[in-house]
Amino acid sequence: MAMGPARRIGWALALTLAMTLATPTAAERQVGIVTFTVDNVTEQFFDTSMHEFFRRDIPGTLFGQTQPITGSPGDMTWDDVRSLAAQGWEFGAHGYTHAYPLTQASDEVLEMELGVPVAQVYRRTGIYPSNFASPNGDFDERVLDRVRFYYDAHFRGWGNEGINLFDQTDHFRVHREQVANTKTVAEICAEMERAGREGYWLVYIWHRVVEVPSYEYENSVAQFRGVLDCADRLRDDGVIRLMTARDALQVVPHTPAVPKRGAP
Repeated sequence: MAMGPARRIGWALALTLAMTLATPTAAERQVGIVTFTVDNVTEQFFDTSMHEFFRRDIPGTLFGQTQPITGSPGDMTWDDVRSLAAQGWEFGAHGYTHAYPLTQASDEVLEMELGVPVAQVYRRTGIYPSNFASPNGDFDERVLDRVRFYYDAHFRGWGNEGINLFDQTDHFRVHREQVANTKTVAEICAEMERAGREGYWLVYIWHRVVEVPSYEYENSVAQFRGVLDCADRLRDDGVIRLMTARDALQVVPHTPAVPKRGAP
């Protein structure tokens, strides 16, 4: 039976409404991502601070230089490194010695700092370390050319307040930011919530956690625990996604940057 004009209009309206509800609009944003990274391979940090992430089921990425992973007093062990995966954590390379500015290193030293960690981590854990964070945040195009040979991504030591937009992130220039010990837990919590609601990737760094911070790369125990409690709550409320660097890079597409002259 032929459909009358009024009925055809009704079906068209219904179909339009269904498609509108089913298809995300350009204005809709994905839930943002927060990634916690740690730049510390001391046994003290591993024993006293890493469990704060583990007991909250918060994933993240530990960037470490591999020369000090000896098991000597004060140093992490390879058993510690191997245990990270079961806790939802990733181990990323941070050089071999962390002793050389990579931009000033000879070709031989640069290959040592980039290549030796790959071999060590893979042999000791069976997991290839796909991400690299330049020691002291020091890199240039020469360094990145060799990083690309060994790794899938490179993380800066600072920049852009740790903000990486989903459609403008170069995987070899990922911004990170030290959690500022001058900010309150509420302020950092607001930063994470903003990342979740506005739909971008926010990457934080922790270096040392102490009772009373004495310089910019130290955070208090109270602030550290407060930030993790907030991240745990925001994740449970569906406001943010918590991911390792490796997992976030599967979500955030690679958009190669055109570097400005004279700038890394």
